[in-house]
Amino acid sequence: MGEYKNKTYPLRLDNNLMDKLRKLAEQEDRPLSKQIERIVREYIQAYEQEHGEINLDE
Repeated sequence: MGEYKNKTYPLRLDNNLMDKLRKLAEQEDRPLSKQIERIVREYIQAYEQEHGEINLDE
C-alpha cells in the first residue's frame, strides 16, 4: 500500500466555528479538510507577505 503524502493532525474547534467552516466548505463545494487546508495556506501566505518567508531550516 502507498504512503499517504499529507500529515494528519487532530484538531479541536469550538462547535460554532466548526459549523461555520462546514458551511463555507459546502458553499465552495469542497471537503471540510480541504477547506481548512486552504484557509491555513492563505493565512501563511498573508503572514509571509507581511513578515517575510518562514525559514524551516532554523
